[in-house]
Amino acid sequence: MKTSNKMDFLRSLIDRGDIYYNIKGSSPEAALSSFSKVLRLPKTMDRLGLERALIEREGLGTTALGEGFAIPHSRKQVAVDEASAFVAVAYLDTAIDWKAPDGKPVTTLFLILSAGVENHLSVLSGIACLAGKSEFRVFMARRPSKKELLEYLQAHGDGVGCQA
Repeated sequence: MKTSNKMDFLRSLIDRGDIYYNIKGSSPEAALSSFSKVLRLPKTMDRLGLERALIEREGLGTTALGEGFAIPHSRKQVAVDEASAFVAVAYLDTAIDWKAPDGKPVTTLFLILSAGVENHLSVLSGIACLAGKSEFRVFMARRPSKKELLEYLQAHGDGVGCQA
């Protein structure tokens, strides 16, 4: 699915995904393992393969953005097609040292499962842009529900300067 607006596209992927609370782990690898075990995945996705791909990618370099956010993702295409692509959000049980550029521990994950490079890069840049906005960081610190997050993106997405 392609849209001309990266915030609309990001909203659609979050709408297909879900939000998970209190994901446990004392390291990025442990948190990714815990998260991958509770994710609701399409039947075509291999859960163990996804877990391994996320941990392998993290081993190449941190996916932490700073300001408490990380965007774990696989180097390989995981979703079979755009219809099975989604973004899932995880609020960690405790903050984890994710080797973020700013040194701040990570509290929130935006897991990206995409089917194509162009859309993957659009989602990455959209999340990175949002994470750079203090208003968004304050909002996310409240650990909003999926409905609240989608409403926020609908109301504020076009005004945050994160357009394609």
